[in-house]
Amino acid sequence: MAVATEIRAPRGTQLHCKSWLTEAPMRMLMNNLDPEVAGDPANLIVYGGTGKAARSWEDFWAIVNTLKEL
Repeated sequence: MAVATEIRAPRGTQLHCKSWLTEAPMRMLMNNLDPEVAGDPANLIVYGGTGKAARSWEDFWAIVNTLKEL
């Protein structure tokens, strides 16, 4: 099981993915778990109740890594 870490979306114009078409959703996903935004970021709970950004931390990182490779 992956360990929860503090997530901050990248800022600025430097790409972390291969294009802005995948960089944008990666940043939006990560921003949902920013401590300034999320309801309970350690448990992947985004703002507004019980909605989760991913099923688990392992799944979260799989999504991020896939977006970086697309």
